[in-house]
This record gives sequence, C-alpha cells and structure tokens, in this order.
Amino acid sequence: MAVLSGCTESKVDHDQDIALSGRLVDEAGAPLPDALVKLYRSENSSCAFAAFSASWKTVKTRADGTFSLDLLGADTRSGSIARCFIARSPAQAEGRSLSAYFLIQQSEVALPTFQEWTGAPTVAAEAQGVSVGFQPLSATHGAGNDEHVLSVGPSSVTVAWRVRPASSPVHLSDYVLEDAEGLKASFGVERAVEAAGVTVGLAYSSDDVDLPRRALVPVSRGAACTYLNAESPCRITNGDLGGLVLFEQGVQEVAVQLSRPVVPRKAVLRNLEVSGTLSELVLEGSADGTQWMPLANLLGDAGVQPFLELDLPGTTPVSQVRVRATPQDATGTGRLRSLGQLSLFE
Repeated sequence: MAVLSGCTESKVDHDQDIALSGRLVDEAGAPLPDALVKLYRSENSSCAFAAFSASWKTVKTRADGTFSLDLLGADTRSGSIARCFIARSPAQAEGRSLSAYFLIQQSEVALPTFQEWTGAPTVAAEAQGVSVGFQPLSATHGAGNDEHVLSVGPSSVTVAWRVRPASSPVHLSDYVLEDAEGLKASFGVERAVEAAGVTVGLAYSSDDVDLPRRALVPVSRGAACTYLNAESPCRITNGDLGGLVLFEQGVQEVAVQLSRPVVPRKAVLRNLEVSGTLSELVLEGSADGTQWMPLANLLGDAGVQPFLELDLPGTTPVSQVRVRATPQDATGTGRLRSLGQLSLFE
C-alpha cells in the first residue's frame, strides 16, 4: 500500500469548493460505465489504514467511464491536517482491482485515468511445485520502474506466501504449497504519477488464478508448541497456511515438539515478524530440549524476511525445533511479534 506522510498541512479553506474527477477504463482502454467507485479517507495524511474502514462516499461512472464529485474544503481536512483519500475501482469477479492514493490540496483535482490491469496470470504444474507466470504492467501501461509482488493465499487479505520482487515465471515449490486446498495467486504493483499538480499513488492488483492442490505434508504437522499462552492444538503447525499468531509482549522463543526424531532438511516460515532490535534470530534444533544446535540464521543483511524457505544442513536427528530471538540491548524490548506456520520437512 502506498503510504503518505501523516502530518501534511492542508492548503485549502474549510468553505472552499472542490471538484474531484476521474475516468475508469478496462485494460484495453474501453470505458467502464455504471461502475461504483468507492472513496475512502483517513483521519490524517496517512493512507495506511483508510482502506480498512467503511467507504466515505461512492460515485457511479458515466457512459464514457468518467466520474466526478463535488466536495468542500472541510471534507478534505482534519483540523489543520490534510486527509489522505483513496479512490478504489470496483473489485472484479476475477479479483483485479485498482486504488489511487492522494491528498486534496487544490480546488480542482483531476485524477489520472484508472486503467485496469489483469496481469494475465497463468499456472503450470511442475514435478516439484507450480510455475506462475504473468504479464508485467509495462506491457499494457507503458514503461515504469515497477516492482511486482506475488501473493498466495486463500483470499486477498490472508497471505500464505509472498515473493518480492517477482519476475515471470515464479516457481512455488511443494514445500511452500504443502497440501493446502483453495489457494489463489495474484500479483500487485504500485506506481506514483503526477496528474495536474497532484501526486497520486496507484496500486494495481491482477486477476486471481487458482493453484492446483499439491500433496506434500510436513513432519511438523500437528506438533505441539510452547510459548507464552500457547493454544492447543498448536496454531503454528496446524496446516492453516494463511493463519497468523500475534505473540504477547515478551515472547522471545517459540518451540515445537515433534512426534518423532527427524533430520530436518527444509524449513518454511510464514508471516514471521519481530519488534525492537535483535542481535540474533535463529532456528535451532535439539534432541533432548537441553542442548541446542544451530539450523539457520534468520537475521539477514536486509533484516527479517517474513517468508522464508530454508535449506537445512543438519545431519543429526532432532525432536524439538525453536525460533529464538535475542534482544540487542539490556532493556530486552526485542521480541517475536508474529508467526504463521513453522513447517519442517525431512
């Protein structure tokens, strides 16, 4: 999501008349008539959370795909701060959508043409996974400095895997897909454009494409786990690839008790996030829960990656595996914040 600064001063008066306009077309440039465009607004200049609230206003496009709204300056500000606005095209049955993020700082705001992007995603089953291809935004919208992102999940708001940056085709291994049913893949990309003196962030989401169900089951499926106020059955080994556990304050270690000793060759971690500053973040294994051996370093040069597929060099059987975080400072504020699934494979 494009995020604008949260404290930008408004440049319009409360009683100033504001004319907002735009046009919605499909990927080929044909107008989309009678389409319901939703307008959201934030409490300040940040767009980070506006999309998750109820829409503020709606407007239908005309026969030529154009739309317009008359606003007042008071609508565009919160106190002295300019509000961030999000104009969102209607989500299509195929899953694609388009959102524009902007501030209103003048009496006339003409948004750039909303041109849909399908991405033309394709899927091909392979011997040990699935290949997902797509058509980049530049193929239909002109050249740009684009970074495409692949998202996999049961829905657009529940992410089981993400690849950033993504280039076509993207290989998804069976370790990533496991035996999950109902997974879909889609691609996203963002651009910033200037339109009549207004900076607009455009966020595109492609059509969804169904992924075939694979059959690989991790040896950690259904294993018990230990952390502060852990639930039973364990939510980080239950096979819900789109699930997420938000840990309580102070959690610096999450351990999984396997049903039998194994030599782990591969680990997959999803939705891994930390808070604070860490000096160490590691995956470790143990045969007895007392002596621990390193399996993988999870703290790379680019920081903590939320989605990890790791080759493990282990040769010794282990019956327990843990993720351990070590705070960098004496205050101990560094901790584990979230984890989706921790999957281990022989």
